[in-house]
This record gives sequence, structure tokens and C-alpha cells, in this order.
Amino acid sequence: MEQLACLMEEEKHHLHRYACYKIGDADEADDILQEMFLRLCSKSHLLAKVDNMRNYLYRTLANQCGMLLRERQKRPEVSVENLEQLQLEEFIPESFEQEFRLINRLLSEIPTEQSEVIRLHIHGGRTFADIAAILDAPLPTVKARYRYGIDKLRDGLHKHHLD
Repeated sequence: MEQLACLMEEEKHHLHRYACYKIGDADEADDILQEMFLRLCSKSHLLAKVDNMRNYLYRTLANQCGMLLRERQKRPEVSVENLEQLQLEEFIPESFEQEFRLINRLLSEIPTEQSEVIRLHIHGGRTFADIAAILDAPLPTVKARYRYGIDKLRDGLHKHHLD
């Protein structure tokens, strides 16, 4: 239990940042992290069998965020403007929320597998080896998803004259 608390404290910034960029809300990210910690504490007997606790935390957090996002999809959607309809000034973020919307719009234009690797690497601070373990994917596949995703983001920025 103490090991879990120490690791959560050590990774708090990266875990929170990853959750924020995954779900788009800092308060909900706080709630998810707290709920995740409490759930893991209640399953402390199972944690002794975990080989890499850091990767386990990120996989658990990704699952928690995924569940929240699936629940959101069940709610009625409010229409969101397309990337092409944005004004140039909307691409200059002045707050976390604006930055999130911009990044999320760009990431929504690429395949989910690629955007997830980018989020884990950039916002979660995870290495490609960690991401491969978290996503249960081969390391070369993870690296390729990252490279292709970044290329597609670069193309999207160029298309909108933001490079």
C-alpha cells in the first residue's frame, strides 16, 4: 500500500496531465485519480502480483478514462464545430480548456490507436517500451503509431496554415 502511495505521488503530475488530455476536464481528472487510488487500495492483495506497477497505473487510468468517455457518448451530444470552421485565433490557446480543445480536435482527426500513443508519450511522459506494455502491443507497432500520428498532426497543421 505504501509503495502504491509513493508511486502515485511520484507520478501524480504525469498521471493528471494524461487524464486531463484524455478526458478534457481537470476536475474530472482529479476525481478519476482519486477513485483509481481508492480502488487500487482496496485490491492491495492483487497488486503484489503486478510486475510493473507504473505501467499498471497507466493502464488502469486509461481504462478509467475510457469508461468515462463511453458514458459521455451515451449522453445526448451537442454539435461540435469541425476543424475547418475554426478561426485562426481559436488556434492560439489562452487557457487549458482552449489548449485541450485544439489538441483534441487535431487528435480526433487521426486514428485512435495513434492518438492514444501520442497522449501516453507526450502527456503521460511514458516511454515507448512502457506504452507497449500498457497497450499490450509490440514496441515497433507503438513507435510506428507515434510516427504516423505525428506526421498526420503535422499535415493537419499545415493544411490549416498553422505550421
